[in-house]
Amino acid sequence: MKIKGLTDEDFVNYKKPSMFIIFPFCSFKCEKESGVMCCQNSSLAHAKIIDISEEKLILRYLDNPITKAIVCGGLEPMDSFDEL
Repeated sequence: MKIKGLTDEDFVNYKKPSMFIIFPFCSFKCEKESGVMCCQNSSLAHAKIIDISEEKLILRYLDNPITKAIVCGGLEPMDSFDEL
């Protein structure tokens, strides 16, 4: 699985402690449609892509007693459909 990053215990993006998976791809539809460079994640777009196995990701989540949810964020999870 290709990701841009992973936070095992995130307390900001959901009401419960979550694993935050940063997805790697985006079509930059917002910028294309508006004609304005407006991406809030432009630095993330240039970050290195990380390979992690689905099994390792699942075990990290299940072995963590703090996290109660998974948040899919980063660039655009729906543009990373295979990873999602």
